[in-house]
Amino acid sequence: MNESRQAQILAGQSSIAQKVFGYVPIQASWSARDIHSAVLAANATGASTYAIRRALGELKDAGLIREPVGGKFQRDAATPKPKKEQVMTQAAKQTVVAINKSESGALDVLAALSGEVISLSDEVSQRMKKLAARIEEVALSVEAEREGNAEAVGKLKQLQSLLKSL
Repeated sequence: MNESRQAQILAGQSSIAQKVFGYVPIQASWSARDIHSAVLAANATGASTYAIRRALGELKDAGLIREPVGGKFQRDAATPKPKKEQVMTQAAKQTVVAINKSESGALDVLAALSGEVISLSDEVSQRMKKLAARIEEVALSVEAEREGNAEAVGKLKQLQSLLKSL
């Protein structure tokens, strides 16, 4: 898989999966616990082991990582995409020269405005992605807490039934 395809697939993953992907080794295969420890050691996220396992499952399903041995995950190295040179034809060069001076002033203003719009949209996009990542992390931590509460409720019910039987 080449770098651009890998980046494209990774962009469609959850923010936790994107963070975990960087800690999946290329040359060795690590368990989910090892990857979770590496992520926590780097302070990349404070997600639970369950969230890390789910992210690893998402990455595996997307084809970004593989599981060579049961429970051990490994990333394949991305192949760099060869760059092609752009060839500008003579007709395109002549078209550029054909624009007269009066139009070029208006075109410069339009190009500047276009650049401002693009930079503004990039900035808004980055802020939205950061906000979405924060929301997703909070949602994952709430879900992990809920799972822990469900386990505690199960144990409490078991204890109640045990106490009733006494």
